[in-house]
Amino acid sequence: MQNSEIARQFEELADLLEIQGANPFRLRAYRNAARTIWGLPDSVQDIVESNPGELQELPGIGKDLAEKIVIIVETSTLPQLEELKEQIPADVVRMLDIPGIGPKKVAFLFSELSIQSLDDLKAAAENGVIAEQKGFGKKTEQIILEGLEHLSQAGNRVRLAEAKAQSDAIIHDLSQLDSVQQISEAGSCRRRKETVGDLDVLVTSSQPAEVMDALEAHELVNKVLARGDTKQRVRLNSGLELDLRVVPEESYGAALLYFTGSKEHNIVLRRRSQDRGLKLNEYGLFREDELVSGKTEEDVYKTLELPWIPPEIRENRLEFEAAENDSLPDLIELKDIRGDLHMHTTATDGTASILEMAEGAKAKGYQYIAITDHSKRVTMANGLDAKRLRELWKEIDKVQDKISGIQILKGIECDILEDGSMDLPDDVLSEADWVIAVLHYGL
Repeated sequence: MQNSEIARQFEELADLLEIQGANPFRLRAYRNAARTIWGLPDSVQDIVESNPGELQELPGIGKDLAEKIVIIVETSTLPQLEELKEQIPADVVRMLDIPGIGPKKVAFLFSELSIQSLDDLKAAAENGVIAEQKGFGKKTEQIILEGLEHLSQAGNRVRLAEAKAQSDAIIHDLSQLDSVQQISEAGSCRRRKETVGDLDVLVTSSQPAEVMDALEAHELVNKVLARGDTKQRVRLNSGLELDLRVVPEESYGAALLYFTGSKEHNIVLRRRSQDRGLKLNEYGLFREDELVSGKTEEDVYKTLELPWIPPEIRENRLEFEAAENDSLPDLIELKDIRGDLHMHTTATDGTASILEMAEGAKAKGYQYIAITDHSKRVTMANGLDAKRLRELWKEIDKVQDKISGIQILKGIECDILEDGSMDLPDDVLSEADWVIAVLHYGL
């Protein structure tokens, strides 16, 4: 079992408990555990199998959490989490997928307004009921309506991070087979779309049956839906479906290009091929019956007089013009991110202390962070008035003295009030290194 799967269960447990109004310290413990597990370089499953006592040596992991981790590893789930899923309507849980609507707001909607379905939520928003509630307002109401529209369009699609974690886990495990020479994700997951409808995995292997047997036996797989000589479709425990294709080595690049998409990008590639007297499909680039290229994506693009185009921009949105003009953009990578200028701590609605945030950022290689907790207008998040904000800044100075190699900036997420004024006086804001001005209410 992957660390990410274990961490997600603790995150989901904390979210559902918060909807039920559980003790904040208990919620923080679960979220801290999830964060610890996410950032752990070693396999939690390996620790459980070799020496489960070591779990309690991890930051924020006590006896109770260690026992829960063992249960998750051994049974793939947590009884407490399954019980909560039965107690809380599925639509209420889906509300957490609406941007800007966290567990606190969902808890209010569920317990105070008795909203138990997405239809209930839509009706309340359309009738102005949401905007009338303290801590919500017109802006939040509009966010909810837009989020509901997005959910209806997305259907059974899931967020990229969730889909990629499952894809990565399966690819990692299949790549350990001696018979697997090459393996890669494809489809919208490889193009890094915000939501993913299903997963695609391409493999070159001398033993297709062995690869499909391994996929069928994988712990994330719930059911085999179809299987042929070189293609298999399975349903994962999460409900996502995955297509596995075993392709010849000489066709791997062409197949990867074809199944990565997008459809619009591939149409242009096929037209470009036809203009040059060639035919492009998932098996390769052909001149009549002769295979011209197909072993790698780079070979196919080169034959079509193009540089390799990154999957993230294969949407037929001017990438071909950029490629022909030698002006393809350099895409941002994780290593390019040097800092984070929007962070909350336990002073308001965050789940970690200033020191924990700084240490976590430093571990990622960041050079700077800004602590930007809420101002006092956001009462649901225990927002800061001028006195508490200055106390927080003093605490930042103390933490800065304890940690080197990263700069901690003093910031605030300050509300713009209904009358257009700022939630904190100018003389206070002028002392900050970084001010984020936001509109939460009154729009």
